[in-house]
Amino acid sequence: MSHASTDEAEAPGKVRVGWRQFRQWRRQRPFWAGAFTLLSALILLYPPYASLKFGDAVISLRTLGGISATVIGIVMVICGVSLWIRPQFRTAAGIVTLVLALVAIVTANLGSFLIGTLLGLVGAALALSWSPKPPEKSKRSKRRKRRDDSAAEPETDSDEWETTRLQSVTTRGGDA
Repeated sequence: MSHASTDEAEAPGKVRVGWRQFRQWRRQRPFWAGAFTLLSALILLYPPYASLKFGDAVISLRTLGGISATVIGIVMVICGVSLWIRPQFRTAAGIVTLVLALVAIVTANLGSFLIGTLLGLVGAALALSWSPKPPEKSKRSKRRKRRDDSAAEPETDSDEWETTRLQSVTTRGGDA
């Protein structure tokens, strides 16, 4: 067996492990919120500096809106990356993304023809609605909880409890 064939045989295992690690990383943070926010930022950054050619005609959108689109786009890139790197700041990044996406309608070429604004709103909504998954309890603590629940007395109304208490006291011949 040659060295190349062993590398090829190990490659699917490495890809599978890498994909599993990526999936685990992705599930611990608002991944899709960051992705939508970054896509929105790129769409907001593109039109002010793009020149479209139609035959001999050149269409350019270089205006003062380009400066505001650049600032908004860069801040949204920072928000998108922070959603991936520091999920603790998801609320702040989501609020900033929401505000900037709405401000982009007025200042950045109609929010890059509303596409950038819509993607920014979706990213902000995902960031604000995401919450970390609570840590899973070990099997031992689950068994202990089950055992404690089965050993606990069933809850009854106080009248029923008082009645059973009085009956047990009277059958023993003690005072109430």
